[in-house]
Amino acid sequence: MTKRNVGWVLVIIGLFMLFKMVRVSSFGFYKIGRVSTSAIVLVLLIISAIAVVVNKNKFTWGCFVMSLCLLVVALVLGTEQYFAYSSLTDILLVFVPVVVGTGLIIKSTFEKHHKKANKYEY
Repeated sequence: MTKRNVGWVLVIIGLFMLFKMVRVSSFGFYKIGRVSTSAIVLVLLIISAIAVVVNKNKFTWGCFVMSLCLLVVALVLGTEQYFAYSSLTDILLVFVPVVVGTGLIIKSTFEKHHKKANKYEY
């Protein structure tokens, strides 16, 4: 395995453990004042899906993907999340793989850039 692959594995493991520590107390759509965003987001999603069926091009697909992202953001903002009580050991077991994995990914990226730059210096 390369440094980049090991880095991605460590980041995924760390984020998985972090997500296991989060507890969700309520789930729903985000509200702006008294208005729920559920109807707005769902209407946008339906309209963009119809646009993709009628006319398939990059713009309609982009609108469809953006409406899906907006749906996910509205759902995440509507949840009440908190971290479960945990020890310092648990927190270190979560953040150390994420930090080391991110460092390996960045290091492998700069090594590839450095090799490409040296290749064309002749």
